[in-house]
Amino acid sequence: KHKYLSPQCPFILNPFNSGNVPILRGRINALILNYQDEAIRLASFTNWPIPNIVTVESLAKAGFYFLGIDDKTKCAFCNGVVRSWEPGDIPDLEHKKHFPFCQFVNDSIIPRLQIQQDDTDAFGIEQQSDRKSLGNINAVGLEDTNFNNLGLHKHIGPKTPNFATLDSRIKSFTNWSPNLIQTPEMLAQAGFYYEGENDAVRCFHCDGGLAHWDPTDD
Repeated sequence: KHKYLSPQCPFILNPFNSGNVPILRGRINALILNYQDEAIRLASFTNWPIPNIVTVESLAKAGFYFLGIDDKTKCAFCNGVVRSWEPGDIPDLEHKKHFPFCQFVNDSIIPRLQIQQDDTDAFGIEQQSDRKSLGNINAVGLEDTNFNNLGLHKHIGPKTPNFATLDSRIKSFTNWSPNLIQTPEMLAQAGFYYEGENDAVRCFHCDGGLAHWDPTDD
């Protein structure tokens, strides 16, 4: 029903990269979370075989850690693997090219690239101004820059981030009627939290609300 009424909701299109945080249990998941710390990612490159081709600092900063095999690296956020690094490769750009829907790419890399582009544009405008001899130069302001043409897109986060975790959404269903076919777990998995009235629920990401559930609604 969520997909039918809100087909463009980012959670529906990609639940793993929309700010949703699943319940994580066990030692393995704890280790995965540790690699989301840049210092721990950097420490994984102890025996990195090709520091002359791509630096460990740039890899760790781009969200990668070393898998310990050949030159395989893995993103600590989307689990994407990049290998066969070549001279001239820039980890930020490679990460963005291969895994454009990664949360780390959208939250950290794209804003960083945008700042770098702003600095480049500002430097170019300053140089152009210094070379001016006659007449006025119509310099385009940074506010007019079309970043879409540069492949940079604005990341839109959840409308209700306090319900981004599955656990928080489940807990919102404290007073949910047990007579309804739709269980709190089913609705929370679909991105909904309970608003506390009747059977009204709302998506944590797109803020779309649903109510009046029928037994056949999925």
